[in-house]
Amino acid sequence: MKDIYQELSEPFPQEMERSVRKGSANLTYIPISEVIARLNKVIGINNWSSEIISCHRDAIDPHWAIAHVRLTAIIDGQTVSKDGIGGQQIKMTKAGAILDLGDEFKGAMSDALKKAAQQLGVALYLARDVEALEVEEALSAPQPDPKIEEAFAQIKEFKSKMDKDASDALDKFWNDYSGNKPKPTKATATIEDLNAILGECVRLTMGGEFVESK
Repeated sequence: MKDIYQELSEPFPQEMERSVRKGSANLTYIPISEVIARLNKVIGINNWSSEIISCHRDAIDPHWAIAHVRLTAIIDGQTVSKDGIGGQQIKMTKAGAILDLGDEFKGAMSDALKKAAQQLGVALYLARDVEALEVEEALSAPQPDPKIEEAFAQIKEFKSKMDKDASDALDKFWNDYSGNKPKPTKATATIEDLNAILGECVRLTMGGEFVESK
């Protein structure tokens, strides 16, 4: 079971990751096709299935399609079932007509299946708290670079004093700086990246602006 879980939870190559902007944040996700491919490869095409329990427009907010999907898999001879609830906002024309309700239902069902698969470890790392991932990596990683440790400690100190606007601005800086790559961890960060983040922390804390020299 442990080996299968490790294979299911293996991070996807960055080339497969996609990003979507929600509010002021950029969220990273994995397309449903890649999630299905991972299940097929690790568990086996004949060893898992999904069932649509329900899919409907939300009773409270009909601008959303809500789906309930159950993923059932045979792992090490045991049957495992995981449920996922997903949603998709319904797109409307300026006149108030629904563009494609079937497509929105499909998106909600895909979201629900991904959340069910996430409980088996598939792309779970994208939903986990960054600090929890750092702890897990620290327990299994070799002795970290003292400079990396020091830089992370300084960044953590800066972030503890930031309000939400400054924290969101720091997230936006990283997305722009890195080209929407996942946030660095102690296992993946370079000192150059961390120095860039520290520089932005100082700028945000001091309330300064970048000025190009002439």
